Amino acid sequence: MRFRNLKPDERSREQQALAEKLTASPRGSVRGPYIPLQHSPELADRLRHLGDFIRFGGALPAKLKEILILLNARHWSMDYMFAVHRDFSRAAGVDPAIVEAIAAGERPEGLDAVESAAFDLAQELLRECRVSDACFAAARDRLGETGTIELISFIGYYTMLAMILNASEMPLPPGAQALPSLSGESDQ
Repeated sequence: MRFRNLKPDERSREQQALAEKLTASPRGSVRGPYIPLQHSPELADRLRHLGDFIRFGGALPAKLKEILILLNARHWSMDYMFAVHRDFSRAAGVDPAIVEAIAAGERPEGLDAVESAAFDLAQELLRECRVSDACFAAARDRLGETGTIELISFIGYYTMLAMILNASEMPLPPGAQALPSLSGESDQ
């Protein structure tokens, strides 16, 4: 890990206030991307506020959010994010076969129509940095305009978190398994 996880007695007043907000939130502690982010408490707090809406609010169902987080983590080869959300996906009702297909870099079977449209838009956006008219229309038909803009923003938010975690070299949680390497991907 490239950033120190600050102990309570090492934190500034602003860092301590952030830690208290994180601990009082559904996150429950300073962990994951907030370990490096705490070194810029104002940035961290602004992202926490956005993350509260993106992760815990909004129009997208919890199960779909977990599928999208896993897709994003797989795309960026972010082992920590995938490991944490592998566990969260179970609680949200995601079929383990869907999780394993995403881990293997495959399009999962068994997605419903909404999940399929959202998955396709997210995957196209991640791979092409654009979205075709047909893919956009399918997502808008299933999610509406509110759900579609939240979906696009969701992918952007989790891409930013993956960049923070990857650049920070966030280690896997104890006992978690790393993502399998995909063809063309170097082992780290």
